Amino acid sequence: MNTMFPAVGEVDVSVVIPVIDRTDDAETVWRAYQAALMGTDKSFEFIYVLDGPHTAYAEALERISERDFPLNIVRFNRSFGQVACLLEGVRHARGNTLLFLPAYLQVAPEALPQLLDRIETADVAAAFRDRSTDNVLSRMRGWSFEAFARMAGSRFKDPGCVARAVKKHVFAELQLHHEQHPFLPMLAERLGFSVEQVCLPQAQTDRRLRTHRPITYMGIALDLVVLGFITRFMRKPFRFFGSLGAAFIAIGVALGIYLLIQRQTLDMQMSDRPALLLTVLLIVLGIQIGAVGLIAEIIIFTRNPSHAAYRIEKIVAQPDEDG
Repeated sequence: MNTMFPAVGEVDVSVVIPVIDRTDDAETVWRAYQAALMGTDKSFEFIYVLDGPHTAYAEALERISERDFPLNIVRFNRSFGQVACLLEGVRHARGNTLLFLPAYLQVAPEALPQLLDRIETADVAAAFRDRSTDNVLSRMRGWSFEAFARMAGSRFKDPGCVARAVKKHVFAELQLHHEQHPFLPMLAERLGFSVEQVCLPQAQTDRRLRTHRPITYMGIALDLVVLGFITRFMRKPFRFFGSLGAAFIAIGVALGIYLLIQRQTLDMQMSDRPALLLTVLLIVLGIQIGAVGLIAEIIIFTRNPSHAAYRIEKIVAQPDEDG
């Protein structure tokens, strides 16, 4: 990993820009973001985290840093994903407010001050795009993503929009894994942080027809399954596995009773019937699934007994009578 950090001192806002696979012209995007931030009364820095070499993009950033504005640049030697880029940017950030932006224009840059205004009263301010003029295919894909995210427990619109402002202290408790960055607002809210959404106009260039590889959609679907399980059953896995195991056992027992009734009333043989084997398999499978949940519950209880699942917002202490 190579780093370039020419700036020193305190700043108000650290702009973290992960450079992944989708990018627009580096100078065009930087000038748009810088012009928007210059309209605020806040000091700021730019931290670019390149997920892999991205040689041409890195050279463009270095030219900007030498000619116009000192940029902080982190380059990974290979691809580690967007979460790794965000966390590395947070690690190097000097501002108490983090502004996560993509390396392409996703929302209208001139609307970014609205996001920074909202972070004054919240821990996380998440943007969602006004996609009324977006192309139909992209809107349908966005609606589908949002619907699946709601099944995982998210209430937030447009999880594919990565423009967000976050207080730095949120990352002292927030844990992001793999590619869970679209669900950062949901995970932060689950920890008790205040999260607000801001509707911002969509950038003109973001309205182009966009396609993704099938493996990208599969990865998002799997992440949603994992996230839905973690948010609902991480501290009570036996409720999930126990319920699933009980359902298998109930079906097996019901099928067994049905076979027994046939044996007693119709004098049907049971030994050569596949249904008997299925009955035994369902009951055994149900017991095993339930046992997995019980073991997981024991592990959580013994390994992490004192970790709080809540945050205290405020303590109001009554004064001592003597004081």
